[in-house]
Amino acid sequence: MRKEEIIQYVNEHATGTILSFPDRGPWGNPKYRGNFSGWIPASILVRYGCRSVSEIFAGSGTTSDLCKDLGIPYCGIDLNPNPVRTDISFMDILDYGRELPDGFYEADLQMLHPPYPGINDIHYSNGMWLDDKGLTNADIQEMPWAQGMHAVNKAIMRGYAAMPKGAYQAVVVGDIRRKGIFRSMLTNLTLPGEQVQILVKAQHNTVSGNRTYNNNQFFFIEHEFVVITKKPSGYEIAFVVPQHFTMDIRDSQSTTWKDVVYAVLRQLGASASLDKIYEEIEPHKKAQGNPHWKAKVRQTLQMLAKTGSATHVAYGRWCVA
Repeated sequence: MRKEEIIQYVNEHATGTILSFPDRGPWGNPKYRGNFSGWIPASILVRYGCRSVSEIFAGSGTTSDLCKDLGIPYCGIDLNPNPVRTDISFMDILDYGRELPDGFYEADLQMLHPPYPGINDIHYSNGMWLDDKGLTNADIQEMPWAQGMHAVNKAIMRGYAAMPKGAYQAVVVGDIRRKGIFRSMLTNLTLPGEQVQILVKAQHNTVSGNRTYNNNQFFFIEHEFVVITKKPSGYEIAFVVPQHFTMDIRDSQSTTWKDVVYAVLRQLGASASLDKIYEEIEPHKKAQGNPHWKAKVRQTLQMLAKTGSATHVAYGRWCVA
């Protein structure tokens, strides 16, 4: 495809933050599971005026083919020991004993479309390509969710460290629902540098689009996200790291007594004695921080009764209304 045609198409069809390309373009192998439309990197290249590309998880060669048509330098790496293009090198991004190719230190756009951890019906090693080097353990697609996302974030940070000042990094990720459990790659990403924009990429002709989930209880997942960041300086590695916390509501100082008492009543179910309510709260920080906490519990129960949220069913016994 001619460079002028690519630029014209992008300028006409990629004007907003929702990118939708039913025609994936002539680049790469359309049968390669999980690959993306070449119009995605094309849109980013044209919009940000980038003139060279590096890529981690180069896959079927989509971005490589696009860069050939645009006449710009490209350098990619992939876990496939027999890369599909000559400008893609075999490399495990998690192997810190090997250095990234020189092209990663020069490109002003770095693309990553990492595998989705834990999707068991897609296999890259011994699926999309022959694993003749025993690489399955390094294949993010084969890793459990937490391990796989940790590996994705290591790849993002390693790629970012090689980028020159002013370069952009674009990471394409999506959401996963497996056996009723929903996980979002976006909310588990480590994001280095300066956050520039988040694009929504519409998905077309996907295998998952023909499935139903729990009798249509959930919306179909029909999009991915493109997270774009920029490296503002040569030395700085500033980044945002997702953190996950679990806390008992009775140990939180930011919750109100209504929050805590209501939660206890709901947890106990049927009517509960005042002593049982005390027993549920006493070992926790909410009670330990207030010497008059029992009086506060009684006051809260009376307030809930006045608003119709709780019922005083008998002497010293309460339940949710």
